Amino acid sequence: MKKHWSVLIYCCGLAAASIGISINSSGVFYTPVSKSLHILRGTFSMHMTLFSLATAIISLFVPKIYQKFSFKKILTFSVIIAVVSTAAMALGKNAITFYILGAIRGMSTSLFSIVPITMIINGWFEKKHGLATSIAFGFSGLGGTLCSPVLSSVISSFNWQMGYLLKAVILLLLCLPAVLYPFSMNAKDEGLLPYGYQEKHETTQNQATSSFHFMSISFIAFFIFGMLISCITSVTQHLPGYGESLGFPLTSCAILLSAGMMGNIVSKLIIGSLSDHFGEMKATLMMISVNILGIDLLIIGRSMTLLIVGAFLFGSCYSLGAVAVPLLTKYFFKTENYAKAFPTISFASNVGAAISLSMVGYIYDFFGSYIYAFIIALAMIFVSILLLMITTKTKEKINSLVF
Repeated sequence: MKKHWSVLIYCCGLAAASIGISINSSGVFYTPVSKSLHILRGTFSMHMTLFSLATAIISLFVPKIYQKFSFKKILTFSVIIAVVSTAAMALGKNAITFYILGAIRGMSTSLFSIVPITMIINGWFEKKHGLATSIAFGFSGLGGTLCSPVLSSVISSFNWQMGYLLKAVILLLLCLPAVLYPFSMNAKDEGLLPYGYQEKHETTQNQATSSFHFMSISFIAFFIFGMLISCITSVTQHLPGYGESLGFPLTSCAILLSAGMMGNIVSKLIIGSLSDHFGEMKATLMMISVNILGIDLLIIGRSMTLLIVGAFLFGSCYSLGAVAVPLLTKYFFKTENYAKAFPTISFASNVGAAISLSMVGYIYDFFGSYIYAFIIALAMIFVSILLLMITTKTKEKINSLVF
């Protein structure tokens, strides 16, 4: 079983790079770059919208790409493109340049991000699947937590160009172990069995295979759930800007993003353990409750201490998008349908994040406050709870409730 946990460690590096560095640390660049280029924050953050859209589109084809081509060759190629395009951001002189590079980064990063990582975990783990998933994606928060203040410090001491160069170097270092270490996407391809396979197989071998339909009420409700819950995560990247809008210095405001990333890590580890012990639904609802409390504290908070606590609790939104969504996908639509269902759900999640990344920036640009973004986030959460209830009620009727 040693190799199973080794593979998980390398997945942690990929998660830290593709999400923690590529996405979760992007917020520290919004204010300095937009001011330097004399453009609106929403206009600049649009490059992350294009990043997410590109990721969403390519994610639909990730299973087929890895079935047709060598796993390691695709992984190596995508990492190289992601590193080079990230370093090239330092040469950006206008919004168009960032838009093009953002799209390139999104396409390449999608090939070693959430969809392939969850496919690898599914192929190597049956028992402790929730824990393995939460550990891997917990490192995406760790990457953002550790790198956000470092990048912010480099930007303040030197410039944002140097920040992007450092970001590219960190990205490479995190991905290199997975590129160099020999392993396949599925343990069976190496003559091994997934961790806990025998126990899982014995308890499920007599269960009926679940059918799957894209147009079922369950899938449509869950598709929208994935989109809305991911919209909320984009707010975190604007926490430094939110703190600055309240009168705090940017260097101090970077702590808010780090607090959010720390909440990201802790909540992901917690939701994985809760899922293994109490089930995916109860674990998800618990994290949703924590997220609501975090938003409330951010809205009413005027001291840095209260904002930090709110940011930490708000970081639980990442456990919903990165851990709860794939776990619920497997729970609702079963393992045999995961490769069909999850790329589409991931597409919805990335589209939601893409819309939100620019929307939050423009909300501030036009209204001069981030409060409206938090209110909209609360509304999305309550709609998401309703959609989750619909999916739960109809999941046993997937074969009959089809349009």
